[in-house]
Amino acid sequence: MTDNVLCISLLALLVFFTASLLRKQTDNPKRLPLPPGPAKYPVIGNLFDIPDDVPWETFSSMAQKYVHLKILSQHTIVISSMEAASDLFEKRHAIYSDRFQSVMLTELMDASWLFGLMNYGNVWRKIRKVFHRYYGAGIIQQYDALRFDIIRTFLKRLHAHPDKFFDHSHLVFAALLMNITYGVRIEDESNEHVVEAEAGQQGFNQAIQPGRFWVDYLHILKYVPAWIPGANFKRLASQWRQHMYHARDRPFDEAKASLMLGTVTPSIVTHALENIANSPDRDEQELMIRYSLGGAFGAGVETSTSTLECFFYAMLTHPDVQKKAQAELDRVVGPSRLPITSDLPNLPYVEAILKELLRWRPVTPLALPHYTATSDEYRGYYIPKGSIVLANVWQILRNPLRYPCPDQFRPERFLKSDGSLNPDISDPSIACFGFGRRICPGSSFGVSSLFSTIACVLHTFDIAPPLDEDGKPVVVELHMHSGMIAHPKQFPCTIQSNL
Repeated sequence: MTDNVLCISLLALLVFFTASLLRKQTDNPKRLPLPPGPAKYPVIGNLFDIPDDVPWETFSSMAQKYVHLKILSQHTIVISSMEAASDLFEKRHAIYSDRFQSVMLTELMDASWLFGLMNYGNVWRKIRKVFHRYYGAGIIQQYDALRFDIIRTFLKRLHAHPDKFFDHSHLVFAALLMNITYGVRIEDESNEHVVEAEAGQQGFNQAIQPGRFWVDYLHILKYVPAWIPGANFKRLASQWRQHMYHARDRPFDEAKASLMLGTVTPSIVTHALENIANSPDRDEQELMIRYSLGGAFGAGVETSTSTLECFFYAMLTHPDVQKKAQAELDRVVGPSRLPITSDLPNLPYVEAILKELLRWRPVTPLALPHYTATSDEYRGYYIPKGSIVLANVWQILRNPLRYPCPDQFRPERFLKSDGSLNPDISDPSIACFGFGRRICPGSSFGVSSLFSTIACVLHTFDIAPPLDEDGKPVVVELHMHSGMIAHPKQFPCTIQSNL
């Protein structure tokens, strides 16, 4: 950080420190204690206690149900139990359903249009309602044939170039969501819409992490000119903003133009625009459609891709699980065709594999930050107004009381002795898709697409570790990239047809 930016930062620190000393504590009349947490330095608090790498594991190692952190004047509460998540995010949703309004995201990157970042209120409800109307289970089922066509193309790519399974895993969901949402056919990763959406999503993943950028705590830094050395965050925000604009607007405008020209490829966007063609408030509704669907592509592709990549690792390290799933597919589907939608209810072991993947390697180990609209009291602790409240999904889904031997990959934990799904075992969807009013509205589409893809891969291929010079299996380890969406780092894998 240069001298100019450092001076501004120190001045802002002084302002925050003075304000905190003068602030009256009228909203905590009982003088309740804050939740426990690591010791705090004067002024900066826990600035150095928030790790850049896999923070969910660090929070888990603190071995507490609630952890209080403070950076400057910003309180952050990390909760690591399902009971607390349910009590706060569901039973007290009126207090805990807002989002932390990150300066980096909502102002510098102008991402306030993403309804996942909007505060709980009427605008958020309207846009979410639009999303449900056009991305609900009934609508998505109409694209079932298209979904399986894209999965078949994925299988062909996997057969031709198995060493590029990471690329293929990303492309299958990019093609699926871009085609269904906008009617755009994706042939490869070089498609400009895919490139722009991925770049925008990568920026989002970085900017949403608490503590990642100083400007979220020292708001005065947003006025620093981008050309000043040390203000790289301003330049990054500008780049990521343009990527997100492209991903939101370009495919939407192309679909809209094709509808006007009569050259339309059926899609969710064209269906939605036809529905509002004669509405008196068409412009407002069109904007809500643009916004509600604009964020679905990036988040949907990245989360599904991460789970599919973890699936390949789980299968190469657990051949017994793979064989059991393949035996179930042989029995239900037979050798002459691929699984189809009507087969899925009869594949409980494959479904258990998906459930275990979502539990064992949740794609959002730390849920999107909630934000308190008012101060609150919970189990004898004081939670200030304007606190960031993070759910440590990683720890919640590793509760040994709910999931014995939680670090082991064991799909059988979700099954009864007769092989059917056990409804008494907590479904990982209780945590991995968010909580309360802010639960992910596209989760049903993501789960069904993953289920279909995983079933088809298992029915077509054998997945194994590579062999060394002596013909022995190589020990493959799984390492994750940090971010709001956690991706596995690339690992070697052998994929061969079993037909």
